[in-house]
Amino acid sequence: MMPKPDEAARRDLLFVYGTLRAGFELHHHLVRLNAKCCGKGEVAGRLFDLRRYPGARPSRREDEWTRGEVYQLRQLDRDLKVLDEIEGFNPRAPERGEFVREMAELFLDNRERRRAWVYWLRGGVPTTRRIASGDYAQWRGLARHRSASE
Repeated sequence: MMPKPDEAARRDLLFVYGTLRAGFELHHHLVRLNAKCCGKGEVAGRLFDLRRYPGARPSRREDEWTRGEVYQLRQLDRDLKVLDEIEGFNPRAPERGEFVREMAELFLDNRERRRAWVYWLRGGVPTTRRIASGDYAQWRGLARHRSASE
């Protein structure tokens, strides 16, 4: 019987916190790539409203978490190339994009620890609104409700 691959060595997981999440406008790309949803979870990060989409920054504070979904990519190189294009990330010139792709530790809702690719917002502190809950889906629902009631 072959041993299971070391989970820490896996590099085929992707954490998404914004418009790639199920129910949002870019999720169809993950469907097209046949990415498998592994559940929901969170990474240590600060989430910001960038108007048309969110951006997250890594955080060291214990009270700052960004909620999202975890996907297993089927064809890692091909899938990352597609996702890099969607996110405007060029691995050969990372300083040119709005986002940078890095590995980060995440916690699934069952408290299982994993490492996954995350597209972090690059650059200085955004001048836009922070999403204090860390959950873009929840915030968008609240934002839609606020707009409808105003």
